[in-house]
Amino acid sequence: KEMATIQQMVRQELCTHPFLLDLLHQELLNVSAVAEKLYPQITRSLSKEVKTSAISMALRRVVHEFSQKPLFLWKFPKNTEITTRSNLYEVAIKKNPQTLTQFTHLQKKIKSHANTFLSVVEGVHETVFLTNQVNKEVIKKQVRHNQIISEKNNLGYISIHFYPETKNIPGIYYQITRTLALNTISIQSFHTMGAEIIILFAQQDLKRRIFADTY
Repeated sequence: KEMATIQQMVRQELCTHPFLLDLLHQELLNVSAVAEKLYPQITRSLSKEVKTSAISMALRRVVHEFSQKPLFLWKFPKNTEITTRSNLYEVAIKKNPQTLTQFTHLQKKIKSHANTFLSVVEGVHETVFLTNQVNKEVIKKQVRHNQIISEKNNLGYISIHFYPETKNIPGIYYQITRTLALNTISIQSFHTMGAEIIILFAQQDLKRRIFADTY
């Protein structure tokens, strides 16, 4: 009964501090050290002395339960389709009624260039144009009368195509963003289309093995 009570308090503490739980799961923290840290709070909550070894045992049990979530049991399939591209330019403008017309004009100008592409993502407040870096001046000329929200040069992207059912597993994107965070890589832009996601980075980051920890 005492162990169950300690475990309940440990679970409560870790749910309050999910990053602590995640770091324990990744074995980046010493369990005994965390038990020492939680000792005063758990002792006060239970109104009696407890052993740090009991807290450590409860920590291991809660972390094990956490590791059994579908998020961590799922692995990237060996045949996951991943595409990369570099030398990209992205500009976000304030959304306006002329956006569709601007996109049509840009398509006509850009399609004549070999090996180039143009993508547009329309949100509630902004419209984002993504294209090859070589088309920067064409884009800027076309949107010069618009309010530019952000502009990014020399980007690279990784496109990942998931199985559709993957989207029903909570936390799939977290597997990716956690890996990027641990490798100190910033996401410059993030787009989802059905079961496909496109993540844009500074071009120098694209050259690093950023998904090594995810596979």
